[in-house]
Amino acid sequence: RQQFSFPSIFIYGHTSSGKTYVMKTLLTTLQLPHVFVNCVEYFTSQLLLEEILIQLQSCSSETEQASPVHCDTLNDFVRLFKQAVASQDLQDQTLYIVLDRAEQLREMEANILPAFLRLQELTDRNVTVILLSEIVWELFRPNIGCFEPFTMYFPDYSIGHLQKILSQNHPPEYSADFYAAYINILLGVFYMVCRDLKELRHLAALNFAKYCEPVVRGEANERDTRKLWKNIEPHLKKAMQTVYLREIS
Repeated sequence: RQQFSFPSIFIYGHTSSGKTYVMKTLLTTLQLPHVFVNCVEYFTSQLLLEEILIQLQSCSSETEQASPVHCDTLNDFVRLFKQAVASQDLQDQTLYIVLDRAEQLREMEANILPAFLRLQELTDRNVTVILLSEIVWELFRPNIGCFEPFTMYFPDYSIGHLQKILSQNHPPEYSADFYAAYINILLGVFYMVCRDLKELRHLAALNFAKYCEPVVRGEANERDTRKLWKNIEPHLKKAMQTVYLREIS
């Protein structure tokens, strides 16, 4: 923790590929001092800089009430940041600032992104800025040139990964094998058009009752996959036309 780490890290990958969850879990489990800010919620540079400072105030003691902060410029931010690090006694360990949905930084003033990329140098403190985004670094890079972050790619889940993850949600009243067979059918229909884990989880929950109808009525047992498929096929085709729209719910 005492060593200087890389000044900025850029993590990218499609939605629902685990970027935010992995970072939150790592930082919380290892109990590393960190600030986590969603750039969509704090959509102006002033709101963003002030939120970082407010979270930094209560970094080491979560029960302590953070006082309001007023920060208009980057110069103010650097000065207040140094004060906050000293008051929280964090000089001897790396502080992590995680900016989720970082593509929003491109809508802010031109100096914000380059400043975050070299915040370690500007503040002369042991700080690493982690940018989480759904778009590639080439679409971020400012024309004026900037410090290049260490980039890391989170690939999409494979169909096997999705099968394992979604199968964990099986209802207790049905066997795990029965639910896994249902997930196989669902992925067979939707995997080519939708790989968003959240959306697939929603579709799985939405259509499971329809899949179970023949079993509930006593017309089939859990192993009659052909009968169960014929019952749900038209329903899934209808759902496919409105994927991401949430219309049929």
